[in-house]
Amino acid sequence: MLNNREIVRPEWKKIIQDQKIDLTKNVHHDKILNDKIKNIIQNSNFILNYANDSKIYQSISQYYKISVENISIGFGATDLIQRVINSIKIDKLYIVTPSFMMVDVYCKMIDLDYEFINFDQIDKIEQKNNSGIYIVNPSGVNGEAVDVRPYLKNFKWVVLDEVYSDFFDKFSLLGNISSNIIIIKSLSKSLGVAGLRVGFCCGSIDLINEVQKLRMSQVTTSLASLVVPEIINMTPDVISRMKVSKIFLENKFDCKKSYANYVLFKKKNIYTERFGAKNVDGYFRMALADMNTLNEK
Repeated sequence: MLNNREIVRPEWKKIIQDQKIDLTKNVHHDKILNDKIKNIIQNSNFILNYANDSKIYQSISQYYKISVENISIGFGATDLIQRVINSIKIDKLYIVTPSFMMVDVYCKMIDLDYEFINFDQIDKIEQKNNSGIYIVNPSGVNGEAVDVRPYLKNFKWVVLDEVYSDFFDKFSLLGNISSNIIIIKSLSKSLGVAGLRVGFCCGSIDLINEVQKLRMSQVTTSLASLVVPEIINMTPDVISRMKVSKIFLENKFDCKKSYANYVLFKKKNIYTERFGAKNVDGYFRMALADMNTLNEK
Protein backbone atom coordinates (compact mmCIF):
# COMPACT_ATOMS: atom_id res chain seq x y z
CA MET A 1 0.00 0.00 0.00
CA LEU A 2 1.01 3.63 -0.43
CA ASN A 3 3.31 4.77 2.36
CA ASN A 4 2.25 8.00 4.10
CA ARG A 5 5.57 9.56 3.20
CA GLU A 6 4.80 9.09 -0.49
CA ILE A 7 1.40 10.76 -0.50
CA VAL A 8 1.32 13.58 -3.04
CA ARG A 9 -0.35 16.78 -1.89
CA PRO A 10 -0.62 20.27 -3.39
CA GLU A 11 2.22 22.62 -2.53
CA TRP A 12 0.04 24.75 -0.26
CA LYS A 13 2.84 27.03 0.84
CA LYS A 14 4.03 27.82 -2.65
CA ILE A 15 3.66 31.49 -3.54
CA ILE A 16 1.80 31.81 -6.81
CA GLN A 17 2.04 35.04 -8.73
CA ASP A 18 -1.35 36.66 -9.19
CA GLN A 19 -1.93 36.76 -12.93
CA LYS A 20 -4.99 37.75 -14.87
CA ILE A 21 -4.49 34.79 -17.21
CA ASP A 22 -2.19 31.95 -16.19
CA LEU A 23 -0.89 29.80 -19.07
CA THR A 24 1.55 27.70 -17.04
CA LYS A 25 -0.69 24.66 -16.49
CA ASN A 26 -1.48 23.33 -20.00
CA VAL A 27 -4.91 24.98 -19.93
CA HIS A 28 -5.39 27.28 -22.88
CA HIS A 29 -7.53 30.42 -22.89
CA ASP A 30 -10.12 31.40 -25.48
CA LYS A 31 -11.83 34.75 -24.96
CA ILE A 32 -14.91 33.97 -27.06
CA LEU A 33 -15.52 30.73 -25.19
CA ASN A 34 -14.95 32.35 -21.81
CA ASP A 35 -17.41 35.13 -22.60
CA LYS A 36 -19.95 32.51 -23.70
CA ILE A 37 -19.57 30.62 -20.42
CA LYS A 38 -19.94 33.81 -18.36
CA ASN A 39 -23.17 34.60 -20.23
CA ILE A 40 -24.57 31.09 -19.62
CA ILE A 41 -23.85 31.31 -15.90
CA GLN A 42 -25.22 34.82 -15.48
CA ASN A 43 -28.49 33.85 -17.13
CA SER A 44 -29.11 30.66 -15.14
CA ASN A 45 -31.03 30.15 -11.90
CA PHE A 46 -30.10 26.48 -11.48
CA ILE A 47 -26.41 26.50 -10.54
CA LEU A 48 -27.03 25.29 -6.97
CA ASN A 49 -29.05 22.22 -7.97
CA TYR A 50 -27.59 18.71 -8.20
CA ALA A 51 -25.88 18.06 -11.51
CA ASN A 52 -27.73 16.43 -14.38
CA ASP A 53 -24.98 14.20 -15.72
CA SER A 54 -27.22 12.77 -18.44
CA LYS A 55 -26.91 16.07 -20.30
CA ILE A 56 -23.14 15.73 -20.33
CA TYR A 57 -23.34 12.11 -21.46
CA GLN A 58 -25.62 13.05 -24.34
CA SER A 59 -23.57 16.04 -25.45
CA ILE A 60 -20.29 14.10 -25.42
CA SER A 61 -21.92 11.16 -27.19
CA GLN A 62 -23.36 13.34 -29.93
CA TYR A 63 -20.27 15.46 -30.47
CA TYR A 64 -17.74 12.61 -30.57
CA LYS A 65 -20.19 10.16 -32.20
CA ILE A 66 -19.73 7.49 -29.53
CA SER A 67 -22.59 5.51 -28.01
CA VAL A 68 -23.46 6.49 -24.44
CA GLU A 69 -23.07 2.87 -23.33
CA ASN A 70 -19.39 3.05 -24.34
CA ILE A 71 -18.72 6.19 -22.26
CA SER A 72 -18.02 6.89 -18.62
CA ILE A 73 -17.66 10.47 -17.42
CA GLY A 74 -15.64 11.51 -14.42
CA PHE A 75 -14.53 14.41 -12.28
CA GLY A 76 -11.80 15.25 -14.75
CA ALA A 77 -9.46 12.86 -16.54
CA THR A 78 -7.51 12.20 -13.32
CA ASP A 79 -10.58 10.63 -11.72
CA LEU A 80 -11.00 8.35 -14.71
CA ILE A 81 -7.34 7.33 -14.90
CA GLN A 82 -7.53 6.13 -11.31
CA ARG A 83 -10.82 4.29 -11.89
CA VAL A 84 -9.49 2.65 -15.05
CA ILE A 85 -6.30 1.46 -13.34
CA ASN A 86 -8.46 -0.07 -10.61
CA SER A 87 -10.72 -1.75 -13.19
CA ILE A 88 -8.44 -3.46 -15.69
CA LYS A 89 -7.16 -6.25 -13.37
CA ILE A 90 -3.57 -6.71 -14.52
CA ASP A 91 -0.33 -7.86 -12.90
CA LYS A 92 1.77 -4.96 -14.17
CA LEU A 93 1.38 -1.59 -15.88
CA TYR A 94 4.03 -0.25 -18.24
CA ILE A 95 4.01 3.56 -18.27
CA VAL A 96 5.50 5.10 -21.38
CA THR A 97 7.47 8.25 -20.62
CA PRO A 98 6.99 11.15 -20.61
CA SER A 99 3.75 10.57 -18.78
CA PHE A 100 1.13 12.06 -16.49
CA MET A 101 2.72 12.43 -13.06
CA MET A 102 -0.03 10.71 -11.02
CA VAL A 103 -0.21 7.36 -12.81
CA ASP A 104 2.50 5.72 -10.72
CA VAL A 105 0.87 7.09 -7.56
CA TYR A 106 -2.41 5.39 -8.50
CA CYS A 107 -0.49 2.15 -9.02
CA LYS A 108 1.11 2.45 -5.58
CA MET A 109 -2.28 3.03 -3.98
CA ILE A 110 -3.43 -0.46 -5.01
CA ASP A 111 0.01 -2.08 -4.82
CA LEU A 112 0.11 -2.63 -8.60
CA ASP A 113 3.51 -3.37 -10.09
CA TYR A 114 4.56 -0.76 -12.66
CA GLU A 115 7.56 0.21 -14.75
CA PHE A 116 8.49 3.37 -16.63
CA ILE A 117 9.65 2.66 -20.18
CA ASN A 118 10.17 4.51 -23.44
CA PHE A 119 8.79 3.61 -26.86
CA ASP A 120 11.99 1.82 -27.87
CA GLN A 121 11.57 -0.66 -25.03
CA ILE A 122 8.01 -1.77 -25.80
CA ASP A 123 8.91 -4.49 -28.30
CA LYS A 124 11.47 -5.89 -25.84
CA ILE A 125 8.86 -6.64 -23.18
CA GLU A 126 8.51 -10.42 -22.91
CA GLN A 127 5.57 -10.86 -20.53
CA LYS A 128 2.63 -8.93 -22.00
CA ASN A 129 -0.25 -11.39 -21.57
CA ASN A 130 -1.48 -10.08 -18.22
CA SER A 131 0.00 -6.60 -18.36
CA GLY A 132 -1.19 -3.19 -19.48
CA ILE A 133 0.40 -0.16 -21.07
CA TYR A 134 -0.36 3.51 -20.53
CA ILE A 135 0.51 6.03 -23.26
CA VAL A 136 -0.17 9.79 -23.47
CA ASN A 137 -0.55 10.78 -27.13
CA PRO A 138 0.13 13.58 -27.98
CA SER A 139 2.42 14.18 -25.04
CA GLY A 140 1.71 16.85 -22.45
CA VAL A 141 5.44 17.22 -21.79
CA ASN A 142 7.41 17.23 -25.04
CA GLY A 143 4.59 17.95 -27.50
CA GLU A 144 5.31 14.87 -29.60
CA ALA A 145 2.72 12.60 -31.24
CA VAL A 146 3.33 8.99 -32.26
CA ASP A 147 1.51 6.33 -34.26
CA VAL A 148 0.90 3.93 -31.38
CA ARG A 149 -0.79 1.14 -33.36
CA PRO A 150 2.40 -0.94 -33.79
CA TYR A 151 2.84 -1.01 -30.00
CA LEU A 152 -0.59 -2.31 -29.02
CA LYS A 153 -0.25 -6.01 -29.79
CA ASN A 154 -0.44 -8.63 -27.06
CA PHE A 155 -1.11 -6.36 -24.08
CA LYS A 156 -4.16 -7.34 -22.07
CA TRP A 157 -5.12 -3.66 -21.72
CA VAL A 158 -4.03 -0.52 -23.53
CA VAL A 159 -4.84 2.81 -21.83
CA LEU A 160 -4.49 5.68 -24.30
CA ASP A 161 -4.52 9.12 -22.72
CA GLU A 162 -5.68 11.29 -25.63
CA VAL A 163 -6.50 14.46 -23.72
CA TYR A 164 -4.61 16.53 -26.34
CA SER A 165 -5.75 14.68 -29.46
CA ASP A 166 -8.29 17.33 -30.50
CA PHE A 167 -5.25 19.44 -31.41
CA PHE A 168 -3.71 16.65 -33.49
CA ASP A 169 -5.94 13.69 -34.31
CA LYS A 170 -3.81 11.96 -36.96
CA PHE A 171 -2.96 9.11 -34.57
CA SER A 172 -6.13 9.16 -32.48
CA LEU A 173 -7.96 5.87 -31.96
CA LEU A 174 -11.01 7.53 -30.42
CA GLY A 175 -13.45 6.16 -32.97
CA ASN A 176 -12.19 2.57 -32.65
CA ILE A 177 -14.00 0.75 -29.85
CA SER A 178 -11.84 -2.29 -29.15
CA SER A 179 -12.08 -5.05 -26.56
CA ASN A 180 -8.74 -4.17 -24.95
CA ILE A 181 -8.33 -0.42 -25.58
CA ILE A 182 -9.68 2.36 -23.39
CA ILE A 183 -9.27 6.00 -24.33
CA ILE A 184 -9.30 8.90 -21.89
CA LYS A 185 -10.28 12.44 -22.84
CA SER A 186 -10.64 15.74 -20.99
CA LEU A 187 -12.58 18.91 -21.70
CA SER A 188 -9.92 20.65 -19.61
CA LYS A 189 -7.60 20.19 -22.57
CA SER A 190 -9.95 20.23 -25.57
CA LEU A 191 -11.82 23.38 -24.50
CA GLY A 192 -9.56 24.80 -21.79
CA VAL A 193 -12.25 24.52 -19.09
CA ALA A 194 -10.32 22.76 -16.33
CA GLY A 195 -12.50 24.32 -13.62
CA LEU A 196 -15.57 22.49 -14.90
CA ARG A 197 -13.88 19.13 -14.11
CA VAL A 198 -15.25 17.06 -16.99
CA GLY A 199 -13.41 14.07 -18.37
CA PHE A 200 -14.61 10.96 -20.10
CA CYS A 201 -13.30 7.61 -21.19
CA CYS A 202 -14.59 5.27 -23.85
CA GLY A 203 -14.14 1.56 -24.37
CA SER A 204 -15.99 -1.73 -24.55
CA ILE A 205 -19.29 -2.03 -22.70
CA ASP A 206 -17.83 -4.63 -20.33
CA LEU A 207 -14.94 -2.39 -19.29
CA ILE A 208 -17.11 0.72 -19.02
CA ASN A 209 -19.40 -1.22 -16.69
CA GLU A 210 -16.40 -1.95 -14.45
CA VAL A 211 -15.29 1.69 -14.50
CA GLN A 212 -18.84 2.77 -13.62
CA LYS A 213 -18.80 0.58 -10.52
CA LEU A 214 -16.11 2.85 -9.08
CA ARG A 215 -17.82 6.16 -9.74
CA MET A 216 -18.83 8.58 -7.02
CA SER A 217 -22.51 9.32 -6.57
CA GLN A 218 -21.86 12.69 -8.24
CA VAL A 219 -19.29 12.68 -11.05
CA THR A 220 -19.79 16.24 -12.20
CA THR A 221 -21.17 19.58 -11.06
CA SER A 222 -24.35 21.49 -11.77
CA LEU A 223 -22.21 24.16 -13.41
CA ALA A 224 -20.71 21.63 -15.80
CA SER A 225 -24.05 20.07 -16.69
CA LEU A 226 -25.34 23.56 -17.43
CA VAL A 227 -22.38 24.73 -19.51
CA VAL A 228 -21.00 21.71 -21.38
CA PRO A 229 -24.07 21.02 -23.59
CA GLU A 230 -23.97 24.67 -24.67
CA ILE A 231 -20.27 24.83 -25.56
CA ILE A 232 -19.06 21.41 -26.70
CA ASN A 233 -19.92 22.12 -30.34
CA MET A 234 -17.62 25.14 -30.14
CA THR A 235 -14.64 22.78 -29.87
CA PRO A 236 -13.54 22.99 -33.55
CA ASP A 237 -13.63 26.80 -33.51
CA VAL A 238 -11.69 26.98 -30.24
CA ILE A 239 -9.08 24.55 -31.58
CA SER A 240 -8.84 26.54 -34.79
CA ARG A 241 -8.18 29.79 -32.92
CA MET A 242 -5.53 28.10 -30.80
CA LYS A 243 -3.80 26.74 -33.89
CA VAL A 244 -3.69 30.23 -35.42
CA SER A 245 -1.94 31.44 -32.28
CA LYS A 246 0.42 28.48 -32.27
CA ILE A 247 1.50 29.14 -35.87
CA PHE A 248 2.04 32.80 -35.01
CA LEU A 249 4.13 32.06 -31.92
CA GLU A 250 6.18 29.26 -33.46
CA ASN A 251 6.98 31.47 -36.46
CA LYS A 252 7.84 34.47 -34.32
CA PHE A 253 10.05 32.69 -31.78
CA ASP A 254 12.51 29.81 -31.74
CA CYS A 255 10.45 26.84 -30.56
CA LYS A 256 10.33 23.09 -30.51
CA LYS A 257 7.37 21.84 -32.54
CA SER A 258 4.39 20.85 -30.39
CA TYR A 259 1.24 18.93 -31.32
CA ALA A 260 -0.62 19.75 -28.11
CA ASN A 261 -2.26 22.88 -26.69
CA TYR A 262 0.96 24.71 -25.87
CA VAL A 263 4.16 26.06 -27.36
CA LEU A 264 7.69 25.14 -26.28
CA PHE A 265 9.82 28.28 -26.40
CA LYS A 266 13.59 27.93 -26.31
CA LYS A 267 13.90 31.29 -24.54
CA LYS A 268 11.68 33.51 -22.44
CA ASN A 269 9.88 36.31 -24.27
CA ILE A 270 7.23 38.99 -23.79
CA TYR A 271 4.45 36.38 -23.73
CA THR A 272 6.03 34.13 -21.12
CA GLU A 273 6.62 37.20 -18.98
CA ARG A 274 2.98 38.25 -19.34
CA PHE A 275 1.23 34.89 -19.03
CA GLY A 276 3.80 32.68 -17.33
CA ALA A 277 5.51 29.51 -18.52
CA LYS A 278 6.74 26.28 -16.98
CA ASN A 279 10.33 25.17 -17.47
CA VAL A 280 10.12 21.66 -18.94
CA ASP A 281 13.24 19.84 -20.14
CA GLY A 282 14.94 23.14 -20.90
CA TYR A 283 11.98 24.62 -22.77
CA PHE A 284 9.50 27.25 -21.59
CA ARG A 285 6.10 25.65 -21.98
CA MET A 286 3.20 28.08 -22.32
CA ALA A 287 -0.38 27.12 -23.04
CA LEU A 288 -2.06 28.80 -25.98
CA ALA A 289 -4.43 31.77 -26.03
CA ASP A 290 -6.42 33.37 -28.83
CA MET A 291 -4.77 36.15 -30.82
CA ASN A 292 -6.92 38.88 -29.27
CA THR A 293 -5.82 37.84 -25.80
CA LEU A 294 -2.16 37.56 -26.83
CA ASN A 295 -2.16 41.06 -28.30
CA GLU A 296 -4.25 42.68 -25.59
CA LYS A 297 -2.44 45.65 -24.05
